[in-house]
Amino acid sequence: ARPVLRGHEQPRLRGAMAGTHLTEDDVKHFATVWKGNLLRLQLFESARQDRALEDYDSWLDARLQHIDQMLAWCEKYGVRAVLDLHSPPGGQAFSAGYVTARGRIFSQPAAQAKFVEVWQRMASRYKGRQVIWGFDVVNEPDDSMVAEDCLDWNTLADKTARAIRVIDPERTLIIEPNQWGGAQGFSGFEPLDLPGIVYSFHFYQPMKFTHQGIHGNPAGVSYPGRIGEESWDRDALERAMRPAIEFARKYQLHMYVGEFSAIRTAPGDSAARYLADVIDIFERHGFDWSYHAYREWQGWSLEHTGPLDKPIPSQTPTDRQKVVTGWFARNTAGGPAEQSKGHTSNRR
Repeated sequence: ARPVLRGHEQPRLRGAMAGTHLTEDDVKHFATVWKGNLLRLQLFESARQDRALEDYDSWLDARLQHIDQMLAWCEKYGVRAVLDLHSPPGGQAFSAGYVTARGRIFSQPAAQAKFVEVWQRMASRYKGRQVIWGFDVVNEPDDSMVAEDCLDWNTLADKTARAIRVIDPERTLIIEPNQWGGAQGFSGFEPLDLPGIVYSFHFYQPMKFTHQGIHGNPAGVSYPGRIGEESWDRDALERAMRPAIEFARKYQLHMYVGEFSAIRTAPGDSAARYLADVIDIFERHGFDWSYHAYREWQGWSLEHTGPLDKPIPSQTPTDRQKVVTGWFARNTAGGPAEQSKGHTSNRR
């Protein structure tokens, strides 16, 4: 696989997943006050697993009109964008309480054909649009169940990437591994034999900490410390990321962490300490990253305090916000050369 080359003229990308209803003022605040330089824009519709394939285009048309407006704001305020297909044709499935990009996409050949068609359409629409850093081809793929006449994720990703390349040879493509896009999905994952590919994973381990108080997980779990049957600290977090770290190192590839977070109601300063440790790991390995999420669900909000059912806008920056925006401040400090210090070049 031929990697995306990162030279010293290319700044580190540090940003956030965008809520689906951001205003121009939100984008301006993110860029000028927070100093974030990347927004991951979702093509997302919740609970849409029953939408028929023939209805997908009308939904996509409406979402792309909103994306066009978001891109214009990103251009205006100097923020790069990732276009994230969060809701693929065929819908999403629910497994163990979590939404996955499985649905019919791995059980119906028509959904896979539509998936490729959708990306050909978006590649044509956005060809040459420099504000878009990359296309995140699908969010959190899970091909643990593939119908006999369907392609697995590696094969479908390769087919889709090649179809996009015919239309837009220069566009960066972002590929997450199977197993819901987690770092563990890179164990045995084969890179695509195409140029301009960035690989991505999402990181929420341990879930009993990051998702405490939701999805049936008990609250009151602190970090660092014993969580479930294991002891978790910075070293344990890095071990959990090891498949992605070793994949990037082995193939000398560019890695981007598309999502990570910790629920804001974790005890004391636990969430801030967790975020500080995971971002430090990303930075030490030269990974770009986007926090989940900016002005989306208040449970992930860096700007709220209070219980989950009664969020309170914080009058001063929270400790979690200080961690994240402290790193954002480096986006504009010292120019590209300064931003690239300690950053792996990803050359082969």
